[in-house]
Amino acid sequence: MALHEQLRSPQVLILTKTPHMDISNKRSAEYLKIVAPAVMAVILFVVAAFGLFLPTYRERLLNDKKEMIRELTKTAWNILAGLERKERNGEMTREQAQHAAIEQIRVLRYGDGNKDYFWINDMRPHMVMHPYRTDLEGQDISGFTDPNDVHLFVEFVKTVKSENEGFVSYMWQRKDNPDNIVPKLSFVKGFTPWGWIIGTGIYLDDVRQETELLTRRLIYTSLAILAMVSFMSALSILQNLKASRLRKNAENELLDYQNHLEELIEERTADLQQANDRLSEEIVERRQAGEVILQQRDMLSTVIESLPYPFYVINTADCKIVMANSAAAPDGFPPDTTCHLLSHGSEKKCSEHSEHSDDFCPMESVMRTGKATIKEHGHVNGEGKTTYTEVHGYPIFDKAGEVTQMIEYMVDITDRKLAEEERERLISQLQAALEDIKTLQGIVPICAFCKQIRDDSGYWNQLEKYVSEHSHAEFSHAICPKCMAERYPDVDDDEQPG
Repeated sequence: MALHEQLRSPQVLILTKTPHMDISNKRSAEYLKIVAPAVMAVILFVVAAFGLFLPTYRERLLNDKKEMIRELTKTAWNILAGLERKERNGEMTREQAQHAAIEQIRVLRYGDGNKDYFWINDMRPHMVMHPYRTDLEGQDISGFTDPNDVHLFVEFVKTVKSENEGFVSYMWQRKDNPDNIVPKLSFVKGFTPWGWIIGTGIYLDDVRQETELLTRRLIYTSLAILAMVSFMSALSILQNLKASRLRKNAENELLDYQNHLEELIEERTADLQQANDRLSEEIVERRQAGEVILQQRDMLSTVIESLPYPFYVINTADCKIVMANSAAAPDGFPPDTTCHLLSHGSEKKCSEHSEHSDDFCPMESVMRTGKATIKEHGHVNGEGKTTYTEVHGYPIFDKAGEVTQMIEYMVDITDRKLAEEERERLISQLQAALEDIKTLQGIVPICAFCKQIRDDSGYWNQLEKYVSEHSHAEFSHAICPKCMAERYPDVDDDEQPG
């Protein structure tokens, strides 16, 4: 039925009238479709990170540390075994062998600050050797308890008697600080020929601190993702609000006209044609409003193009790029361009390079784990120079849950990497200079602003003069590339002194 015929029928007009409540509900549903997936994605990320990854990470970290102290204890046990063989071979007396064993085990250190240690007690139990509690050596320690009333040395003996080796949990001072009592897990192993027990342990606070550090990092990452999702959702909602206002105005005008036409249809039949013309104009306006909506949707595509960093979508099956912005390919790219050709100028996949590890390629990591990843490595630009980038990869799943595509964008971190290399170079130079220092000791007064140093006579001297007088160091002056660029921007790199 033609449009003007529909408008001549009062029944059609009554049936096509749309209540304001339906329009409002429809608009709310559209907004919900935009916001809900973004919010659910953030929620799922947080649940996965804090509900699955963190507990698994803590358990694995604890198991790694337990395995470490088990192997370290076996290494120290082998020292006892070697000296006991010398005793059996007549090379040493038992007293000499045991004394040598005590002295060798006493100085063994490992761990952070080189303060983790081994101790030895016997099966009575009496303390044979403890590097930080020498006051206990030779003492009966069967009554020694921790703050939780655990007879820890008795527990060591029970563990060795039943299984010859094992783990025991208790409270103990942290390394060489007797005032700091913390939870500790130790591994003990019996040495039957001499009736000794040797052991070492880990502080569970270390596991907790490392887990808390990872937790903070996950929180910051979650907040960053939430901020980005919120920004993108707000941008989309604002665009839809603008389109919705245009659509609502057109719909309200149409609805008002339809209601007015229904009231006048019986008494103004002669004016129906004129009303049809007016309605046709409003339909044109509504079509124009629809075109505006389409333009606003197209604007979402331009957002990707406006990103200042390389952004593209890759097929995981053949590594071919299906979409990229100008930052990734300023001059465009052929249809069959691959990510390794665009990023590295190589015809081979990253996994086919022997110098690359399995964890080098973001796509390999995303396909293996099904999770987003961040990698740092070098890319070769069009001039053959290597720039360091931070590559972010995000998986795209099909209905079967398989990773079929990957979103990838890169952030240039060359300046940061160069700064780190410069820092390491300066540290190396400083360490080398410290080896040549003659008498620089104690507290040296130095001005916080001009960096002059006050000598023993109360005079302020330049840093170079003071160091030269108090060490073997000599100075030569030059201008680094960074300062040259800041202070003499008109000088070309080729003209700068080497």
